[in-house]
Amino acid sequence: CNLMDAGNLEAEKTAADKLIADFANDNNLPETVYWTIRHCEWTSKYDEAKRLCQQLIQKYPDNPFTDKARLSIARSEVMALVMSGKYDLARTGLNKLVSDFPSNPDLPESLYMVAERCEWQRQFVQQKLIYGQIIQNYAGSPFASKAQIGIARADILSFIIEKDFVGFDNGLDKLFTNFAGNGELPQTVIIIGEWFYKEGLSQEKNGLREESKASFEKAVKVWDRVITEFPNSDLMPEVCCWAGDCYNKLGKYEESIQNFQKVVNNYSTYKHSWHALFMVGRNYEGMRDSGLISPNDAEPAIKAAYSQLLEKYPNCPAVQTAQAWINANTSK
Repeated sequence: CNLMDAGNLEAEKTAADKLIADFANDNNLPETVYWTIRHCEWTSKYDEAKRLCQQLIQKYPDNPFTDKARLSIARSEVMALVMSGKYDLARTGLNKLVSDFPSNPDLPESLYMVAERCEWQRQFVQQKLIYGQIIQNYAGSPFASKAQIGIARADILSFIIEKDFVGFDNGLDKLFTNFAGNGELPQTVIIIGEWFYKEGLSQEKNGLREESKASFEKAVKVWDRVITEFPNSDLMPEVCCWAGDCYNKLGKYEESIQNFQKVVNNYSTYKHSWHALFMVGRNYEGMRDSGLISPNDAEPAIKAAYSQLLEKYPNCPAVQTAQAWINANTSK
């Protein structure tokens, strides 16, 4: 899974095949392979997902996880069609998936996963249709509740695409009101903020400075609501990192430091805590370079953040940058 996340698919294939060979007689292998398949699906490595599914089916035809793998093949094929823009074929494949696996307990989740890919491709009408199918046919499934808030999210994202920001503001307020007790609300709002942030990155890349600034400001406005209204959420370190990055983009270094410092102080085991600590230092560099604070005030804070980074996270991706700054400033 780590190799997959790093984008090294050939090494992942070799490692997966070695796993299967080395633990061929282990009763836990089919389940282990299946969860590797699920990671393939999550990271859009659909061909690899199908390859591993076929190995499960061939080697362990009677294992319960093999039935899950058969559904996974069909699901991966539909998701791949959605992501490649072949929407008519995807609809046909989805209908076949439903008819081929009508009693499979994983079917509601499979439909939900396909609907998510429709969202990624901005196919909101089709996304809502699939969510409606889940609500109507699988009312007892936990994915029915997720689908209900998913429909509301699709409507709000449509407002973003249409640049109807009045409709967006009204839709967001209704989302907080109508789904106040829904456990999916914090994650849903984080996703909505991500859309603004990614739009801002795209505008920034194309030299649209004012437009990107407006998108970043909308993103932090959304995320600040999560931080304010869900202070005990397990997603707090994630949303604080998003907000911290966004405030940094806006040159609001103090606000960025506040968000990253919250992660550093309270969520040291979060997978991106190293990034939060690194960005504390980068923000002090930004404050120094923009004249907001003097070098004499900034540089001890930068050194403290980078030194702590080297001590706590010696294998993180920011080590070389932090070490280079400390080496260049040791005489100061």
